[in-house]
Amino acid sequence: MMPLASLFRSRQAADEVPRVAIMGGLRTGTNYLKFLLESNYVVRGDFNGFGWKHGGVPILPAGGPWAYPDIPLCYIVKNPFAFVRSLHRYHCRKRDQRHAISLVAAELWDEFLTSPIVIFDSQLAGSPQLRFANPVHYWNFLYWNLETLDRQRFRVWGVNYEDLVADPQRLREIEGVAPLVRRHAEIVTPGNQLKRLGGGADVASATGYETTESFDVDVYTSAAYLDAFTDAQRAFIRDEADSWLIDRRGYTDLMRA
Repeated sequence: MMPLASLFRSRQAADEVPRVAIMGGLRTGTNYLKFLLESNYVVRGDFNGFGWKHGGVPILPAGGPWAYPDIPLCYIVKNPFAFVRSLHRYHCRKRDQRHAISLVAAELWDEFLTSPIVIFDSQLAGSPQLRFANPVHYWNFLYWNLETLDRQRFRVWGVNYEDLVADPQRLREIEGVAPLVRRHAEIVTPGNQLKRLGGGADVASATGYETTESFDVDVYTSAAYLDAFTDAQRAFIRDEADSWLIDRRGYTDLMRA
């Protein structure tokens, strides 16, 4: 594992392919964003550019031995309803498959929604842990951290997952913070769901990265995931989600649904 000082110290890449840091909550589309960026631009999506991709940007002490890397930071947001539903499905599926999972939480859906969760990096031995009163509090924590980054200090671009799957052309917005070289005139998207991606070299194409499972965009564009929530559960999400973040990310109408 790379030492902390080496992780945060500004440095040039060993090759000439520029890096872009990718961050977002567990099950919010970080793999999807990495695929889109690397398939459409000459760039390497870095899951470790500012620390663990699911944990937010850490506070580094002034005058300390570390510095933030001088690279763009891209993060992806999934609305609180879709987020907690995706997180629970991930929790159940990986548990049933007996796979490593970066989450400790209640198993039953109703309990999962309202009970504490613990997140950590399952790929890191002895990983530190983060505990939240419920999954929505994790969403609040992470996206407050990312949404309030000083735009004078950090080159930041945030995108809503729902917007990106509905209109992949939104990817071009990255060019406002990072002057990247395009691979194609039009945006290339995957036809199926993606395998879990690492933080290594760029992918350039979908070969070897797609699963055999098709990806249903309509689930997100139609907000069909809302059917999984009772009226009481919807009210819980509305009460727990930070109102400033909801307005900032354009989810106000969805929260009234």
